[in-house]
Amino acid sequence: MFVVTMTQRSVEPSERRATEFHQDIQQHLGVELSGSRSPDPMAYCQVFSAAPQVVETALYAMRLGTWNVGIGVGSATEHEDQLTGSGVRAADLAVALAAKQGQLVPLRVEAAKPPRGVEQTQLGKHAQSVLQLLGHIVSRRSDAEWAVLDRLDPGVRGQQRRVAHELGMTVQAVSQAIKRSLYNTEHEVRSAVSLLLDQTDAAVNIQSNSGI
Repeated sequence: MFVVTMTQRSVEPSERRATEFHQDIQQHLGVELSGSRSPDPMAYCQVFSAAPQVVETALYAMRLGTWNVGIGVGSATEHEDQLTGSGVRAADLAVALAAKQGQLVPLRVEAAKPPRGVEQTQLGKHAQSVLQLLGHIVSRRSDAEWAVLDRLDPGVRGQQRRVAHELGMTVQAVSQAIKRSLYNTEHEVRSAVSLLLDQTDAAVNIQSNSGI
């Protein structure tokens, strides 16, 4: 299980921004989610069982540049309308670390427990490193590049001519925007970081079930 907890980087956080993020991420994921699970209306918290959804949520937050993102790997259960569990505590720790001043990419991953016989850095921290790299890439893209990328479907060939027509650009300019933004590389690496998160989740579950 994955818990994503986010806090606003703005000096004047607002409930509206959290509500808008919830609406936007549902559209990006193509699924209907329950509302934010955070007791703070200006923060955002969501529970996911699928690693690719975690990656999409984190990278969209990095694109916006207005959120600190903490990803906790562990359990999450609802008790008296409150979310509790080791994954929730891990996410709270992760977002607190992400919010520290001077962070180039305000994103952290914390596993509930170091998996048996494996240092935490070998799984969750590797996932964190890859996500931070991807976060750096998406956060540096221009509005013009996003105008192109938002019209693409990952893995589908022959889209450049259609996008060029929609935007009134040359096919060459569209191709250059795709290459400059490292779009294809990003989507290839997403599967790798999803695998790392899944491995972290599986290892945490094994240790938790062992009673250690």
